[in-house]
Amino acid sequence: MTWSPVHPPVSPLNRLAAELAAMAPVTAVTAVPLPEALTRELAALGLSELRLRATATWETQGGDGRIFGFGDAVRLCGQRDATVRDGRAEVAALREGATGSTGPGRPRIFAGFAFDPRNELRDESWGPFGGYQFLLPRLVLERADGGWSGSAVVVPGDPSDPQAFAEILAHAIGGAGNTGQPAPPAERGLDAESWERAVDRAVRDIRAGAYEKVVLARSADVPTSATKDVVLGALAERYPTTFVFSFETEGATWLGASPERLVALEGGVVRVASLAGSRPRGATPEEDDRLGRELFESAKERAEHAVVVEAVRDALEPACDSLEIPDGPELMRVANIQHLHTPVTGHVREGVDVLDLVERIHPTPAVGGWPRCESLAAIRELEGMDRGWYAAPIGWLDFAGDGEFAVALRSALLRGGRAVLFAGAGIVEGSNPAEELAETELKFRPLRGALECR
Repeated sequence: MTWSPVHPPVSPLNRLAAELAAMAPVTAVTAVPLPEALTRELAALGLSELRLRATATWETQGGDGRIFGFGDAVRLCGQRDATVRDGRAEVAALREGATGSTGPGRPRIFAGFAFDPRNELRDESWGPFGGYQFLLPRLVLERADGGWSGSAVVVPGDPSDPQAFAEILAHAIGGAGNTGQPAPPAERGLDAESWERAVDRAVRDIRAGAYEKVVLARSADVPTSATKDVVLGALAERYPTTFVFSFETEGATWLGASPERLVALEGGVVRVASLAGSRPRGATPEEDDRLGRELFESAKERAEHAVVVEAVRDALEPACDSLEIPDGPELMRVANIQHLHTPVTGHVREGVDVLDLVERIHPTPAVGGWPRCESLAAIRELEGMDRGWYAAPIGWLDFAGDGEFAVALRSALLRGGRAVLFAGAGIVEGSNPAEELAETELKFRPLRGALECR
């Protein structure tokens, strides 16, 4: 796929290329706003084409917010055992001295992390993603407050020749898509029967006092001819209250529609969603209300949810001057499932950035278990697979250290005509293996449906 300006000598893209080339060489990342004419040309491509061409995308809960990143100006990739802390140290150098565009349309550094870098199981499907990645796109296009805006960056080492820069920009806008070859066969985790046995073992361990809760995940490997733009479009349309995301590397695409914000930081204000406990949506309003009341009144689900809220409190308090936490949860309803949800807000101390908060909070008991160390050890022993980036932080940050991350749930890895889907369930004392299996099947449903779209 290529991008060809209609009038190359005077096109908005070539004007931008000349401006950026004139700034080279630079010693730090420098951003400029996109020309209005180029912004209009890109927006006119339409959402489907933007999703297809973008290297990373972010479409936010219940609003008009959409961010598309095109091409790679800088991509930092950690080894498979690299942690969030390792990534923070590396991206700090990228942010150091970065200047330019602010406000809507400003540059974003898209980022994703592995759930558990210490897991010794290695699925080669996750090889291109590493323990973390930070992606600074060449261009960003953003829809916010009813309008479009964007930015482009010049980085150390960029050419000072306008034609060479025009080719870089055209290649970035041209896109690639999830066209990679299928990954080598790898261990995909437990079949349904074995997974139920693992749940039964976890319940026995919990009763014996080994830990209070563990979240066990499953995967499903399915063929698909759907392209990422079709899948993302279906998710955005069907699940408008979720975070719809995608991150592309080496022909593979990680995407999903997460109902759960991990953390957001803007202007010193932090927001976290504590999410745990679930029931399906009802076929009628009456059934929906009945299931919601059942969830809300369940002692088991309330106890599981309370553990998550307390863990978030413990993680945030050292980084915050103040926290606001409601006395009890509310119901969060998405298209096919409803959860117990407690929103947490606070004001961070000076010098705290969004990656500091990500490191403190991940993994929450909602996706790992509690206590943290014991539950992670149980996942490694019982789950039988490499989660990769499933249930891990996915999102973006800006040069100032503000940003937004979701938990990568309701998600799939697309590569070479196949998709690997992931879903998990929280196991506590009293969990029933068959019911937990049914919950994972319910959580597979959003991606299965989106992958069937044409």
